[in-house]
Amino acid sequence: MEKLLAMKEIVPEMQSWTCKITVQEKQQITQSMSTPTKKQKFIFVDTEGSKVEGIIFNNDIPRMSSILQIYKKYKISNAEVRPILPKYQTAEITHQWTITSRTVIEEVFDDEDMMPVKFNCTKFRDLAQYMDDKAKSVDVLAIVIETLEKKTITTNYRESVVQKFVLVNEELQTVVLSMWDDFIKNEGEQIISAMNNYPVIIARRIKVNNYNGVSLSTWFDSAILVNPPIQEARELKNWAMRNSKELTLILEQKTYTRYNPEISLKPDQKTTLICNVNPSHKSTWVKAQFTFQHIFQKYWYMSCKKCYRGTAAAHGVIFSCNTCKEKHPAEPRCRFDMDLRDHTGVITASIFGEQAEQLLTFNALEIMEHFKQNIELPLETVHKELELKWFLVHIKPVQTQVADTKQRYTIIYYSEVVDAATQVSSVNESIVPFVSVHDQDDSSHITTSGTVTVEENNPTSKVRLSLNQKFDQAEEPENNASQLEGTSCSKKPKLN
Repeated sequence: MEKLLAMKEIVPEMQSWTCKITVQEKQQITQSMSTPTKKQKFIFVDTEGSKVEGIIFNNDIPRMSSILQIYKKYKISNAEVRPILPKYQTAEITHQWTITSRTVIEEVFDDEDMMPVKFNCTKFRDLAQYMDDKAKSVDVLAIVIETLEKKTITTNYRESVVQKFVLVNEELQTVVLSMWDDFIKNEGEQIISAMNNYPVIIARRIKVNNYNGVSLSTWFDSAILVNPPIQEARELKNWAMRNSKELTLILEQKTYTRYNPEISLKPDQKTTLICNVNPSHKSTWVKAQFTFQHIFQKYWYMSCKKCYRGTAAAHGVIFSCNTCKEKHPAEPRCRFDMDLRDHTGVITASIFGEQAEQLLTFNALEIMEHFKQNIELPLETVHKELELKWFLVHIKPVQTQVADTKQRYTIIYYSEVVDAATQVSSVNESIVPFVSVHDQDDSSHITTSGTVTVEENNPTSKVRLSLNQKFDQAEEPENNASQLEGTSCSKKPKLN
C-alpha cells in the first residue's frame, strides 16, 4: 500500500511522493498582459487543513484542467514543487505544485464529504472599510436570492459581459455582486441552475466598490465557491429555508436596489470640506446644510417606472422605454436641486426619489398635481426647519455637465446630524481648492470645480433652473447621475 504524505512533509525537489488532496478552489484561466503565458490556479487542501497552490500552464490546461474538479478528492503524485516568491506568499500558502501532463492524478472516492477548512469571511457591516481599495480584497459568505440580467459593456476598449447577483446574509442585509466574463459562464451558470434551492456561495478575493453604497465585484484572481461542502455553508442554507418568507419579501420589495446605510456608512465616517470636493473622486462625504428656496424649479419629472429615465409619455400611459427596452406605465418621480453649503463653500446637487420626497414632505404624485393646477408647493415650514439642520451627505459627480458648465453632483444618501454641535470627523481640513479650468482666468477669487466660496456677496451656487427652460430630468439608473432630457415645460407656478 502506498504511503501518503501530508502536504507539510512535501518539499521542493522531493521525488516519489503521493498526497491525498481536495480541490478547494479552481480559478479562471488568466493571461498576463505582458506575456503570452496562460495559467490556471487551484488551491488544494489536505486532511490536516494544510494548503498549497496548484498551477497549470499553457498547453497543459486543456489536458489537465478538466481532470481536477472543485470539491473532489484526488491522489496527486510527483508534481513539481517550488516555493512561492515571498511577496506572493500568504499565511496559509507558501508552496506551489506545477501540474503537467506527466503528473499522476487519481480520483479518490470516500465517505468524507466535508472540506477541513475554515474561511475568514468579512461581515457585510464591515465591507465599507475596504471600499475602492485596490490593494485589498475580501471573502464573503452569503445566500444568492436573485440573478439580474446580463449586460455587455465596453471597458478598456474591449467588450465585457457583466451579470449581477443579489446576496443576503443572516441579518437580512443585501449586497449586489457583479460577476464578469468567465465567472458568468462557469460559476454563474452553477448558481442559476441552483436558484430554486438557495445556493450558498463563498466569494473569495473580491473587490468592494462604491456603487449605490457598497457593492462587490469579481477580480482576475477571485474565486466563487458554489455550495461549498463546509459546515458554515450548510448552516446558512438551512437558515435560508427556515426564513424563506423574509427572503421572498426582500425580492418583492426590491430592497436591494436601495442605499443601505447600515453597511455603507462607516462608524467613523470622515467628511471632506466642500471647498475641497474633487469631481475626479467617485464619491465624497460632506457635512452640509441644505438650501433650495432660491432655486426656481419643478420638483418632479415623468419617468419610466423601471429605469427612472425621463419620458414624454403621459402619466399612466404604458410605453416602450428607449432605455430599458421594456413596456411600463409612465410615473412622476420627485427630483430637485439643492445647494449644499458649509463654512468653506457651496455646491449644487440633485436629489431623487424617496429621499427627495421625504425632504419635501410631498410625494411625486402630489407634487405633479400642484404643478398642473399652478399651485405653488407650501414649503415655508420645510425651508425654515432646514435653516437649523446639518446633514451628513454622500454625493457623487455627474459625468455630463449642463447649462452653466458648473460641475454638478447627485445625492446618493443623506442623514441628519442629530447634534449639530457634534463635528463629524473631517479630512482635508486645510482649504486646498481644486481649481476649475473654467474659473482660472478670474483673479478676484478661486472657486473649486462646481464650488462657490462663501465669501461671495451671493452665497449660492448660481445654478438657476426656471420652468420655462427645457429641464425634464432623468436619473441614470446605473450610476445615479442626473441628466437633462430635452422636453419643455408648458406651465409655471404662480409666484408672489
